[in-house]
Amino acid sequence: MLDRAHRLALPTDFRRIIRRGTKQTSSLVVAYAAPSDRGLSRFGMVTSKAVGNAPTRNRVRRQLRAIAWEAKDNYSADFVIRALPAAAQSSWEELHTDVLRAIRTLGEQLQ
Repeated sequence: MLDRAHRLALPTDFRRIIRRGTKQTSSLVVAYAAPSDRGLSRFGMVTSKAVGNAPTRNRVRRQLRAIAWEAKDNYSADFVIRALPAAAQSSWEELHTDVLRAIRTLGEQLQ
């Protein structure tokens, strides 16, 4: 689980990253990134009702948090990961590969 220092919590942070950040689209997620002013990476997840019912959204959110935990020490940027409806039907391996690829691409663009 991501510790508090690596989590985005304020709606203003989500808006700032989505509106002013860099965007990377894949088949399962849309990832946004902006430079971090804190020197470490922070992650926020968005799973709308289009992804599925509450248990499905929670499962996808838990998977996204686990992937973010793996990538938290590699970049110093703020990320927002928005799950698309296809993420609910994907396997762990597909989601893992897709999200890490999007984070890696965004992280390289920001450096």
